[in-house]
Amino acid sequence: DELHQQATLSIGASDFGGSTYLAGLQALLGSLHSDIELNPGVAGYFKQTIGQILQNRLEVTRLLKENPEVLEEKIQAPIFITGLPRSGTSILHTLLALDPYSRFLRNFESSGPICPLPELLPGTPDPRYQATHDALEGLFAMAPELRGINGINFMAGGTAECQNLMAHEFVHIGWSCGSSLFSHGNWVGDCDMTLAYQWHKRLLQLLQWKLPNDHWVLKAPMHLFGLTQLLDVYPDARIIFTHRDPLEAMVSGISMVASWTKFTTGEVNIPAIVKWYPALWAKGLERALDVKARIPQHHLTEIHHQDLSKDPFGVAEQVYKELRMPMHPVAQKRMKVWLKNNPRSKFGSHACSADDLSISAEREKERYRFYTDAVAINV
Repeated sequence: DELHQQATLSIGASDFGGSTYLAGLQALLGSLHSDIELNPGVAGYFKQTIGQILQNRLEVTRLLKENPEVLEEKIQAPIFITGLPRSGTSILHTLLALDPYSRFLRNFESSGPICPLPELLPGTPDPRYQATHDALEGLFAMAPELRGINGINFMAGGTAECQNLMAHEFVHIGWSCGSSLFSHGNWVGDCDMTLAYQWHKRLLQLLQWKLPNDHWVLKAPMHLFGLTQLLDVYPDARIIFTHRDPLEAMVSGISMVASWTKFTTGEVNIPAIVKWYPALWAKGLERALDVKARIPQHHLTEIHHQDLSKDPFGVAEQVYKELRMPMHPVAQKRMKVWLKNNPRSKFGSHACSADDLSISAEREKERYRFYTDAVAINV
């Protein structure tokens, strides 16, 4: 009640655009109070995060009432990149976002107030950019090791995961992976994401209304859990599925969750993460593989992490060819320049092993055998 009252007073409005988000909010609050020791720092962060989402819902609902034409915006053939976390989704997203004909979700657009300024024009500096840049640089100053894990993801003007839009229904797996909020992560993995994708589309229409382009290129591993609902809302969506040896992806992912949890909560239970994290993503993959078989061939392309690591530009060319998209010469040049100027080492290193985390390699190989057999990954 306090969070709702504060949002209402701050925005001067009371219509949150329905109450469907309450289930996710209650699941998040329950997880905060049951899964971790809720210290003042974590509580303050989530109060701010929840408050911003509630304010965004108020502002978006009011803006759409005043400008109903926003909902007439056509989101045509958007591209969605998904796959296991740590399977190359971020670098591929960054490369495709360099295409001058693409529109992508930027971190500064989705980390705070989401409504664009009324006078915002293409090329006009957005005042949200500097605030986001300062916040992210402050984060890395406090925890420089996180830059090696997430450096490419956390640039103010860089590509943001579009689960940030689904967060307006409190469907966001990054909170559980960032603070070991296991029960909320499980709730996200089991929930019907239809309403979250409807809000996702509504916000894309809003963002496109002011700054349009030819097509959207979007990314989130969380889409593994909701591909059916995604395709219901975006029936002409094009899907890029990234693949990696699941043991490698789990080792990297568990290390990432442990590092972020240590930073955000001050303590970490690695055995609990090892028990929770692989089971969660195996469920997502099982669901996604079933849906993948029903996607039309020219709306689907599959990428292997080892190929992306060896030849990222060649993989980008493959994506354009298989999705039947022309690659503009400017896009080619931008990608090549970016790859030259941004070697992997620029963002720091992130190396660990299954033994470091006491992960049973044999158990995970058996857990994910359904996946490695289906997509021909040698393990």
